[in-house]
Amino acid sequence: MTPYDAGKPLAELAAELGLPELVRLSANENPLGPSPHVLDAIAREAARVHLYPDGGAVALRDALARRLGVRPGQLVVGNGADELIGLVALAAFEPGDEVVVPQPSFEPYATSVVLAGARAVLSPLAGYETDLDDIRRKVSGRTKAVMLCSPHNPTATIIRKAPLLAFLDALGADPPLVVLDEAYYDFADDPEYPNGVALLARYPRLIVLRTFSKIAGLAGLRVGYAAATAETCDRLNRVRAPYNVNRLGQAAALAALEDGEHWERTRRHVLEERRFLSEGLQKRGYTFPPSQANFLLVKVPDAAALRDKLLHAGLLVRDGADVGFPGHLRISVGLREANEKLLGIL
Repeated sequence: MTPYDAGKPLAELAAELGLPELVRLSANENPLGPSPHVLDAIAREAARVHLYPDGGAVALRDALARRLGVRPGQLVVGNGADELIGLVALAAFEPGDEVVVPQPSFEPYATSVVLAGARAVLSPLAGYETDLDDIRRKVSGRTKAVMLCSPHNPTATIIRKAPLLAFLDALGADPPLVVLDEAYYDFADDPEYPNGVALLARYPRLIVLRTFSKIAGLAGLRVGYAAATAETCDRLNRVRAPYNVNRLGQAAALAALEDGEHWERTRRHVLEERRFLSEGLQKRGYTFPPSQANFLLVKVPDAAALRDKLLHAGLLVRDGADVGFPGHLRISVGLREANEKLLGIL
């Protein structure tokens, strides 16, 4: 296994390059940052960091349950969606099990399978799309789970409602677990994009993952959640650490839920700037799958050289080779100034 390399800290990298500032467009972060209400909540809570946090994240789960239309017992809050992927593996995967994973996709899926001693059965994408037919063919009597990602990382494509329902139905009366990662849920505007949480009543083996890192700008505090049946959540809680989400993260996530205006402002900014970037890239002859996330996966003639050129101009983007797409750059949607600068260089 290869350790995940997050790269050098921005300040250190900027200093090495002799740049006064480096804008990171490589990690799909929120360009607006967190809500002012979140910052106030963190400041208020800071005086209590000597106290352990609420081990069950009760207030946050209650607020999420009201927002999502589920019961609090159907929610588990984690130290980012990454921890929740690991909890699913700890609770469900055993040596000899198989887990079908789209390839390429978010690295922790396959990593969690390997750490649990199970076997990852890789399903290649069909171009930039998740190939549900191939995934279904790879499901066997040994399949414990299927990992899905919509919007997909790193391609930003979605699994539309009709194909998803047909896939779930085709798994039969005793299906494997289906983990549906919706980390970029809030940025999808395709009318055929399904709400995974709304499908839980119909598909009890479904586990939906979401995060506060993207839409709420809390990537540095690590807060995500899983929505599933109460029975599934009970199994996840049995392998969850007692105080897995810190006090500041819980307070910040609760404040983010209460500030619907900032939530919508972030979504509106991403949709507008995504359109601006897409149109600018198309005018310059670049191709990419239509994005339903807060980033684009752009095909370029010399990815390494272009990434280096952007880096020395103060813009850090992700080399597609690092995420399974050589000859591409993954570019996060930034503020207008950064987006204009990027297009100017391209």
